[in-house]
Amino acid sequence: MRKIAGRQTKIASLLVAVAFGGAGLWLPGGPLQAALLAVRGVLAPVAYAAPAGSNDPHGSAGSPPQESPQFLKILNTIPGGDVQPCSVLADPYPSFNGVAIDPKARLAILTDPNLRSAMIYDLDVAAAPQAKGITPRKAWVRGPATWLSFATGVALDPVRQRFYVTENDWGDDLANFPYTANGDYKAHVLAIPHGTYGIGISQRYGQIALAIEHSIQIAFFKIGAQNADPPLRSIRGPHTGLADPHGLFWDEKNGEIVVANYGNWSQGQWDRDYPGGGHYYPPSITVYKDDGKGDVAPLRVIEGSKTRLNWPTGVMVDTNHNELFVTNQAANQILVFARTASGNVAPLRVLGGPRTLISHPMGVAYDPVRDQIWVANYGHTAEVFARAAGGDAAPLRVIRNAPAGTPEAGFGGPSAIAYDSRRDQILATN
Repeated sequence: MRKIAGRQTKIASLLVAVAFGGAGLWLPGGPLQAALLAVRGVLAPVAYAAPAGSNDPHGSAGSPPQESPQFLKILNTIPGGDVQPCSVLADPYPSFNGVAIDPKARLAILTDPNLRSAMIYDLDVAAAPQAKGITPRKAWVRGPATWLSFATGVALDPVRQRFYVTENDWGDDLANFPYTANGDYKAHVLAIPHGTYGIGISQRYGQIALAIEHSIQIAFFKIGAQNADPPLRSIRGPHTGLADPHGLFWDEKNGEIVVANYGNWSQGQWDRDYPGGGHYYPPSITVYKDDGKGDVAPLRVIEGSKTRLNWPTGVMVDTNHNELFVTNQAANQILVFARTASGNVAPLRVLGGPRTLISHPMGVAYDPVRDQIWVANYGHTAEVFARAAGGDAAPLRVIRNAPAGTPEAGFGGPSAIAYDSRRDQILATN
């Protein structure tokens, strides 16, 4: 557990006291900002005089308000230093999210937003008979030098023998590592827009495509871009059909980019002057030419009641058999469509049911050498199936990041808490 000393510990203690007092608390900023919000209504407000001719009611621009004497008096009475928590509610094991495979290198790499890591598996070791213990890893990349936080999407570059990991709800970076990375390995890092999820790589273009959930776009960067290198182009606008994009697959063979959309949309995410508000659209799969730029319309859209789409999160194209795989997160299913499917069409087959062990599937990848698919659940298991599996089929094997039967906390980036005194329950948002 990270140790917090001095003033920040005192502030954190104050936050916990206020939150568990029944008021509920939103934490939009850093510890000091949150603490100042917490004491509103408890302490008398402090008046600040604006300079003559200024429109700033809180003082001169660039001069933050000073802490009030009342606030400091309370703050200094709170014990600080290396304080042990009374209790901790957390999952000590990783949670799988994204998955990518390099069949020639015999590697599968899965991301973990819970412990902020990436796990590397040898395909041959993972092919051992199903066991109840933790599946042996080839490597586990984690630690402050990795820059990994809410690790979601993952893509492999077999030419350069490197893998890339996106950050979603926080992190705002794209970290990449050699296949041989392990432990607290120093990452090559690129600053990217907030809320990135899916990722695809094109060797022909020498580019990386990122699905940006919050600003509703596909942003393209040069392979090897680092630090604050700018994007080369983007696909964004009301005609694109993008709406809360998540999973992304770059189909180089067919010159297309496939994106999974949850359906939330607001132009105000990137255009602060937009007065039109937002919309909720049906979930969809949108397909674009991979040289697209700007406000371009998709080539095809899969959308409608027959599709069974319900929080489509991960996407993958099997170009050998011309099939499109979609993780249907809310329904605990894998949907399989014809690659060229369009409109309100039913899937060719559905993989799901209690025997599959599929639960909140986030990522899917195809191993063409073994003709198998890997499904990463948001939790403690990933399953491997025959590519053509459908219905309530049992997996060929199970990859575990925790012993079988280990409970899951189910956290997905908790950012606020409240206490329900009537039911004696803690409420946590994800």
